[in-house]
Amino acid sequence: MSRPKTIIARCTLFAIGLVLIVPSALTAQNTDDVPLTLQHHQFIPEKISVLPNKRFVIVLENKDNHPEEFESYDLEFEILVLPHKTIRVPVRPLPKGTYAFFGDFHPKTAKGVVSVGDSSP
Repeated sequence: MSRPKTIIARCTLFAIGLVLIVPSALTAQNTDDVPLTLQHHQFIPEKISVLPNKRFVIVLENKDNHPEEFESYDLEFEILVLPHKTIRVPVRPLPKGTYAFFGDFHPKTAKGVVSVGDSSP
């Protein structure tokens, strides 16, 4: 391998390493993981309580045999979660209040809220 090709190959590997490492480091920085489960087309728990003005990550595990579209108009996301998979949804710092989320494929049963600044379950 010639010297320029070696340098290009090393730079490419370094760039790939940054892509793989940096986002996970940024996600982990100053965030709390908030577990959420989807089972029988229902979210467990239906209410998530978090602190105001602090970033957090919803870690949603879909235990159903069907996909679900995890959605929130209040939190401004719409993400497909496949059966028996887990997704991580970063959420911006929020002021005190209540923010609804739901499963778009089963909106009558798959629904919940993020309660910000309320410590009760």
